Amino acid sequence: MSDALCTVKTNTDPNSNVTAYTQRLCKPWKMSEDGIRFLEGWEAYSATMYDKDGSKDGNATVGYGHLVHLGKISGAVSEKPFLKRITEPQAEALLRQDIGWAEGIINDTVKVPLFQFEYDALVCFMYNLQRHGNGMLDFVNTGQYNKVGDKMRTYATSKGHPVKGLLRRRHREAEMFEAGVYDSSH
Repeated sequence: MSDALCTVKTNTDPNSNVTAYTQRLCKPWKMSEDGIRFLEGWEAYSATMYDKDGSKDGNATVGYGHLVHLGKISGAVSEKPFLKRITEPQAEALLRQDIGWAEGIINDTVKVPLFQFEYDALVCFMYNLQRHGNGMLDFVNTGQYNKVGDKMRTYATSKGHPVKGLLRRRHREAEMFEAGVYDSSH
């Protein structure tokens, strides 16, 4: 059995104690290996820099979606370490470094326990949205776990129009949050 989440007195008998248990985890949370594999499946490995990252103008990117700098490949100093190919282990190391800020936001913002798969889904979601999904965490903090997946699915548009790839990704992230399914198939 997991550790007690809390001990409370009931409002019907002031001399009673109720111990509540949960399988959800308490902080600090860390992305699981399954979560890393899921994210790698969506970000897709590139050994060389590219700037067709799906944004309007394109950004210099390498590995599993590691942002080298905003804007197209230009010969900037920040590109120098990536002029030659990078290996998959190097790309994975960059990804693990890059998700740190998303893990930090969730660890700092979420005040309720989470299952590992819920946490992994939130990290993937926040990582892809680059800080634009913070409002969704309100559903988590108010214990409305059943609304989180549907809210995730609403973040699949660009300029008011649905984007097919984002619809699939958001569905898979929501599915992970709701049921613990780590499926990054497109």
